[in-house]
Parts: sequence; C-alpha cells; structure tokens
Amino acid sequence: MKNDLERLKFLVGKRRKSVLSRVIDFFSRIDIPSYLVGGIVRDTILGRRSFDIDITVSGDSIRIAQLLQKRLKGRLKVYKDFKTASIELPKVRIDVARTRKEFYPSPGHLPLVKPGTLFDDLKRRDFSINAIAFGISKKNFGEIIDPFGGIEDIKKGVIRVLHNKSFIDDPTRIFRALRYKNRFNFTLEPKTEDLMREAIDNGMISLLSGQRILNELELILSEDSFLETVKDLTDYEIYKIDPEDMRLLSRAGPLKFHFYLSCIDCSKLPLSLDDKKIVNDLKELRRIALLIKNTKRDSEIYFLFFPLNEKVIGIAAKLYPELRPRVKRYKFLKKVKPLINGNDLKKMGIKPGPEFKKLLKKAFVLQIDEKINAKEEIIKRLKDG
Repeated sequence: MKNDLERLKFLVGKRRKSVLSRVIDFFSRIDIPSYLVGGIVRDTILGRRSFDIDITVSGDSIRIAQLLQKRLKGRLKVYKDFKTASIELPKVRIDVARTRKEFYPSPGHLPLVKPGTLFDDLKRRDFSINAIAFGISKKNFGEIIDPFGGIEDIKKGVIRVLHNKSFIDDPTRIFRALRYKNRFNFTLEPKTEDLMREAIDNGMISLLSGQRILNELELILSEDSFLETVKDLTDYEIYKIDPEDMRLLSRAGPLKFHFYLSCIDCSKLPLSLDDKKIVNDLKELRRIALLIKNTKRDSEIYFLFFPLNEKVIGIAAKLYPELRPRVKRYKFLKKVKPLINGNDLKKMGIKPGPEFKKLLKKAFVLQIDEKINAKEEIIKRLKDG
C-alpha cells in the first residue's frame, strides 16, 4: 500500500497548475472530511490518465461545489435528489457528492438516496476497484480507505462486485463489468461472473429503461477495446451479432455506434430522429452493396445513394470496398446541375403536383443516362412522353 500512497501523493503534488492540483489545494484547506474516490483513484494506481475527478464529502456537497466552482470557474450543474453537483471544465469533469447510502426500490430502477458514512458510500459502488478512497482534506490528507480489497484486485487484474445482489440492483453493471474487463485487460472474478450470468439468464437487462441501455452501449462503442466488448455481448447472449458484422464494425469508423445498432434489435431504444435515419441508412447500404453488381446506369447509381445520409455515404467505401467506384461516380453525379427545373415545367403548362416530381426525375435521368446537354431536347422528349 505504501507504493500506492506515494503514487497518489505524487499525482496530487505534480503540475501545480493542473486542475487536480487546484482541486486538492482547495480541499486541503477545509476541515470537512473529503476524499477522491472511484475512477481517479483506480486509474492513478494503474498509472493511467483520468479525465473525471470524483470527490465525496461528509458535508454539504452542493455548497462545497459552489465554492469550488467560484475558484475554478467552469459550468456548475446541481442534482439535488442525489445530493451531488458537477463542474464541467475543458477536458475535465469534477463531481462532488455527499457520502450516502443507496436503496433500490426494485431491480433496474434508479436508487433512492440518503446521507451515510464513507463506508456506506464505498459499499454502494459497483466494483471493488472503484471502492477506494484517498483523503484530500486538512485532517485526512493521504489516508487510503480500501475496505473491500480494491487495491489488491487492481494488482491481480480482477473485476469483482461487492455483494450478491449487485447485478440485480443495477443491471447496467453487467455492461460496465465487460467494459472495464476489456479496457484494463482484466478478468471477471469467478463468483462475479456466475452472478452476472445468473442476472442475464433471469432477464435483468430487460428491466432497464431503453435510455440507460443506450447510454451503456454508447460508452462501450467509445472505448478503444469496443470490439472485444461487443464480442462479449455476443458470447454472453446479451446482443448477438454475426462474425461478418463484427468484421464490418471494425471498419465503421465514426459511425461504429450506429453500425452496431443497425446489427441488433434497437426498436426499444429511444434514438433521436437523426440517429434513426443513420441506422436505417446503414441497413439500406447493406442492401445496396448486394444490388450494386447489377447496377450499370448512372441514374440507378444516383437514386440508390441520393436518399442516404452524407455520413453514411462517407464510410460506404470503407465498409464495402466493392462500392468504391460507384460512390465515386455518385459524388460526381451529385455535382451535375439539372437542366430542367420547376419553372421550365410551368412554362410547359404543367401545374405543380405529384406529376411535377416524376417529370423532374425523368428529365434528370435523360440528362445523365443519355448524356443530353440541351434543355430543348429534354423538353421535347418530355412532351413526346
């Protein structure tokens, strides 16, 4: 433990102008017991950089956060029900919370909160590696509180829950267990894995709201190790995708989250209209990749790609290399200015209506397929039917 303490003290003391050092300086001047907790402690022991600073205090956390915000500036958000406040700074988020107990009214629901001791606060956490506290206030600076053996589990590379009902109380911990496992290249402690499988088999994930599931999937797909975790989701039969989709997912780049959603049943997830459009367009792109072999005319290429979101078109060739020449051709065709517009049709005596759209499309097809560059010729062809 001495080496871990020295590493934590080193982190606190270095780079005096860093956000963390300014936070420590603030808390080291107050008498209220205050602790770094969670990821910042875990990551420091692992020698990893952390962009979130979690602090728990045995006092009025919201008032303390307000005072800290005056010193650091940043944007303050207050969550009265949970007795927490956050300060958002460029690249860093600080959460200040009252030491508390949590009670789950039913599996999968958000907890009810009331003040508690530091032990209560650590006991409510998901895994032992996140249940370590490091004192930063005047009276407890440098004190390490590790009641559940989190430091030892970090050294062993183990993910372990704190009690048997952990995955039942909060089934999002299933997703987090797999995410941490792959982020840190850890293993699931055998009993923890058994409890997780039992929760999965008993349908605990179905008790979560769609938004909470969506949040967890988005976090998984934002990790460098997302492919390993997606494979785990398949192996544990949470969300199954086939090997070909896994291969394509590795190519999806900035749309990997949307591509993953296009591979699973996401009908109960509350996607925004923009996200739904991208997910559906990725499904359509899959169909286009099958059809494209028989597509020869420019108009066919144009109208296959035209309805798709530009972001989807942007990764089409990476997902399906066979589409590359067609995508290139579509981008060229998109720059072609139609010779016939609505005013031309009005001059022909055609009133705006459903026929308008059909004729404009027909005119553009004549222009790009038959390479007609004269407006008069296209108008003549339209009149001839």
